Amino acid sequence: MIDQIKQRVDIVEVVGRHVELKRAGGALFKGLCPFHTERSPSFTVTPSRQSYHCFGCGAHGDAVQFLMEMEGMSFRETIEDMAQAAGVAIPAPDPHAPVVRRPPPDVKKAMHLVMDIAASRYTSELAGALDLIRTRPDAAGFQADSARYVHTKRGIHQTTIDRFRIGLAPDGWDTLKELDWPRETFAPGQHDAATTLASVDLIRAREERESSAAPATAPAAPARKPFGFPSARPASPAAAAAPTPPAQPASYYDTFRARLIFPVRDTAGKIVAFGGRRLIEDSSGAKYLNSAETPIFHKSHVLYGLFEAREAIRKAKRVHVVEGYMDVVMLAQYGVENAVASMGTAMTESQLQTLLRFTECVVFVFDGDGAGQKAARKAAETVLPLVRATHDIRILTLPDGQDPDDYVRAHGRDAFDQLVEASAESLSFFLRDQLLEECGGAKSPEQRARFQQRFQQILKGMSADQTLAKEYWKMFQQVLTGNEARPAQPGAAGNQSFQSFGYRRPAVTSPTRAPVITAAESSIVAKLRDAVRVAPEVALQVREEIVGLLDLDDPAELRLQKDLDALDEAMPPQRAAEGTPEWLLARDALLSHAELFEVHRRQQVRAELQAQRASGEISTADYIRELRELG
Repeated sequence: MIDQIKQRVDIVEVVGRHVELKRAGGALFKGLCPFHTERSPSFTVTPSRQSYHCFGCGAHGDAVQFLMEMEGMSFRETIEDMAQAAGVAIPAPDPHAPVVRRPPPDVKKAMHLVMDIAASRYTSELAGALDLIRTRPDAAGFQADSARYVHTKRGIHQTTIDRFRIGLAPDGWDTLKELDWPRETFAPGQHDAATTLASVDLIRAREERESSAAPATAPAAPARKPFGFPSARPASPAAAAAPTPPAQPASYYDTFRARLIFPVRDTAGKIVAFGGRRLIEDSSGAKYLNSAETPIFHKSHVLYGLFEAREAIRKAKRVHVVEGYMDVVMLAQYGVENAVASMGTAMTESQLQTLLRFTECVVFVFDGDGAGQKAARKAAETVLPLVRATHDIRILTLPDGQDPDDYVRAHGRDAFDQLVEASAESLSFFLRDQLLEECGGAKSPEQRARFQQRFQQILKGMSADQTLAKEYWKMFQQVLTGNEARPAQPGAAGNQSFQSFGYRRPAVTSPTRAPVITAAESSIVAKLRDAVRVAPEVALQVREEIVGLLDLDDPAELRLQKDLDALDEAMPPQRAAEGTPEWLLARDALLSHAELFEVHRRQQVRAELQAQRASGEISTADYIRELRELG
């Protein structure tokens, strides 16, 4: 059924709703990539394959993948919407399966709107607090103290606040009631926005609060605003005597009060939830408070910071998974922009699958304490059923007593990157060492028996890749025979640094096989290198766009990047006079770099297909079919 839906959908039409596409010769369409910032188009759509690919950031997939990322929908939601548009009937769901109720489009739109309005209210409150301490450094009170916490204690910069839309929930019970809510936020049949706000957990009914959630006597509610809430208390004795329908709560209170607010966005950039950090230390409330599950927010599917980190993840070809909001925020502030956090729980399979759509390299970074070690083990067990040989999953526990926020502020980005490269342990070695620690070693028969029982339990969960499961089995058996392999130390011969674990492919994949320089590399990449020397002024103008298209694992393209970087130090002596035929040819080559690289990538695919046919990995028929689709 899914294949039938995909066949009926025109990917050019689907992508064209979000990207301005232009035909680029043959059966290809090209446009500016919606997943990263670029000025020269490197995003292509191939109708014959029903797929898209960006040579700049590496984003690729089909129509389903595109809609999931652009509109922030789950796989099932995307398939259902596409089926409806394509006129394909979806079989009735299993009557025994749990029913997931999706709000109608207009209700969902209202929910997203109230979240955005609330976020603007919170960011406005924080901006006012920061202005207060700038104009009155000696100001007192909750607002001033909150601003000092953000500016002085945590050192959050304004650019970081803007990037993550960080805000402040005032120390009050009725902040959101002060807003004039537009009619678009009203639920169908309702005369105010209360139902919508309650449905996304921005407000809660007073009857449902815990005994310590609100004062015994609630403050009087303000008079009704034009598009706001009705008064929480009757306006007159006559009104007081009127019966209140039991289904309607008497009044509401704000869910988030006296907290630093972190908006949580889906992959489409829409705010679906909030996280709040307590700012009144003697309060009885939890240190961190997250939105409850709502029709637009399922915490097991969402990762904090993923929307902001998408481009950096694709560029770095890896992602760091940390534990908290502040870890993500401060890592980004110090230059580690490819970090995300789970929503207050251990990593779920759904969250991991979402990350693996962006990169196959996932580094879990945990605090250096007992809780961090426990979380690391739980994450490893969650990941294991999904891991394949193509994935590079690593675990890093920081030095005792530190979290990523502390570490990056104290030591900086370079030190953090060096720590990850030197100390992050592959998932296999991490699990092996954890089992050895839990069993007290593998020396006595009892220890060895416990070790064997536990690793057999681990292997039962490895259903995704049986070949990898066999390699795990060999590794565990080596522990019992005393011949286990240990990872080489950094700098030692045969060192397996991150460059050989998927972050950067090695230039030579085996001792006996040298890198292959194709005809496309010698002609296209060399042509651009020559153009850089002839017309360096033009090269400087388009340098960022060219670098964004380079594969730095490729020796020829790495040399081109070095030539471009060297322009900051000195202009090449071989440059030609502006306007000469040589200079004009160089200029044209530099300005058409995207088209040249498209030809280059096709040549690479053809060479790979030829190698696969020669080695017998694909049949001649498949080889011919792939070449035809390539165009």
